[in-house]
Amino acid sequence: MASEKYDYVLTDIAESDIDEAFSYIAINLGNVVAASSLADAFMEQIENFCLHPRAGTTVENEFLKRDDVRYFLVKNYIVYYVVDDVSRKIVVLRFVYGKRNQDNILSGL
Repeated sequence: MASEKYDYVLTDIAESDIDEAFSYIAINLGNVVAASSLADAFMEQIENFCLHPRAGTTVENEFLKRDDVRYFLVKNYIVYYVVDDVSRKIVVLRFVYGKRNQDNILSGL
């Protein structure tokens, strides 16, 4: 039996992360094509994870206060999320550049 596709929702901070990343690439770096490519890659990946919500790797980090956070990669970015089976949604917690201090990011989740 095929499972029903999950929806996704962005937390306010994830939405801000995404806006900042796309704006930085498009405006500060002057590369609209790269920003668009990142947006397309994110949408493609999130659609895949809506079909297979538990396909992401479980985060193991001593600073993380919860054990249900998963992640997947989109180019140079890490997308942290949790699966909400009750509402059948993937909740995107953060969209973070991979070279940032992940311990600081995770301690805030």
